[in-house]
Amino acid sequence: MQFNYKSEKYNSFAEINGITFKRKLENETAFDGIVKIYSIETSSDKLNQLLKGKFFGAFFYSSGKGTFLRMFDEKESWPNTNLIFIDLEDIVMVKIKKTGSSWLVWTANDLGDGKYSIGISPNQSIEYQTR
Repeated sequence: MQFNYKSEKYNSFAEINGITFKRKLENETAFDGIVKIYSIETSSDKLNQLLKGKFFGAFFYSSGKGTFLRMFDEKESWPNTNLIFIDLEDIVMVKIKKTGSSWLVWTANDLGDGKYSIGISPNQSIEYQTR
């Protein structure tokens, strides 16, 4: 069954460093639509240019200086995704690692001194050091 997502509205879901993040549902897939795929817009025009035409999962973790997200290649490309980091000071996107993890509930841990561990499955994590 195909749904028409054009009528979906952007809804606020986070605020980091004075930037409001909104997301809009673009697709649902996998096990009875359990995986939600969103487009994101913000209160920053520069950041919106970076996010335009890109699709994201529900995983969103703020590190203070930026945010980690799960970015899909296309809105139909689940489970093929990238773990990315968006530096909110310089408005730059860093692709950390491409993954085919079908695990839905990604988690994040602050290891201190700008280092983070992102759990992409029950037994796999990715460590990343922010600048």
